[in-house]
Amino acid sequence: MHFKILLTTHSTAFMTSGGGESELVQVAELLNDSDVQADIYGIRSRPLRFYDAVMHFSVHADGEAIVRETVSQGKKLFLWPNVWWLSAPDPAEISRIEAFVQRAERLLFKSSAELAHFNRYITVDPGKCVVVGSGISDRFLLPADKDLLPTVCDVSDYVLCLGLIEPIKNQLELIRALNQLDMNGLMVGGFRDEEYYRQCVREARRGIHFLPFIQPCSALLRSALASAMVVAEPSLDPPGRSCLEGAFVKQPLVMVDGDWQREHFDDNVWYAASTRAPDIVPAIQAALTDPDRDEKIESNYERVYARHSSGTVAADLIRHLIDAGLTNY
Repeated sequence: MHFKILLTTHSTAFMTSGGGESELVQVAELLNDSDVQADIYGIRSRPLRFYDAVMHFSVHADGEAIVRETVSQGKKLFLWPNVWWLSAPDPAEISRIEAFVQRAERLLFKSSAELAHFNRYITVDPGKCVVVGSGISDRFLLPADKDLLPTVCDVSDYVLCLGLIEPIKNQLELIRALNQLDMNGLMVGGFRDEEYYRQCVREARRGIHFLPFIQPCSALLRSALASAMVVAEPSLDPPGRSCLEGAFVKQPLVMVDGDWQREHFDDNVWYAASTRAPDIVPAIQAALTDPDRDEKIESNYERVYARHSSGTVAADLIRHLIDAGLTNY
């Protein structure tokens, strides 16, 4: 008999869908491709008693009821905290999260940097914590249809930035850098902060375009990635899976330096010295003109694929499920 896993998250997660929600969907996909039945909680999922375990994404307070019900029915809880604080949480929030994570059989982190960051603020049993990289769909290895993007957006020779438009993702400074460079840009994602989004639109030069949310792994997303000159995410927090997907598509990546970034990409990407436009400009220029550009891109692809291919990550995740005491597999 195979494992049956229910994937859940907090109740307001999909009000504004971002990277964490995309992660949930893609974990379900890679588990199902590995003969684990992984259902996302909703109208099509089965009653909780049907499942061997629950995999919950986030430590948001809105998820308390789901976690409480999971534990009360004797199901094992696997928890992806999915947090990165720019400043320390207040003591009440720390206490709440520590009580939250005590119920989990395992805490799953997508990088050693994320685990270290979590441990800086939250006390948790080290034996419960494991690192499982983000699995990137093999669909990103397929040839992209570069004629698809022009059917929805008239943009060429552009720098691509994927993700919700919000201050922490720093699209405004990227736009200012593109203005200085007189380069086109494509900002893909809805917005969490409408005023910030409007400021981005106001300041963007004519060749910078905005598209709403694009379905993860879709042919349109792959077209946008493959057609870009550079993929940039100079965010205040660590970049997301979009940069890993950019590595799969063999694109040059621009980001701000940091522990998460070095763990994933080493020296194979182009680092901005800060999140400010004057430091983003030379990083983009270097990504376009570096004489070692092709070698770095290929090395980055090999490094990221070895760690983040869907088969590798699924096998790692299943191993941790078995180590935690699930025995149906």
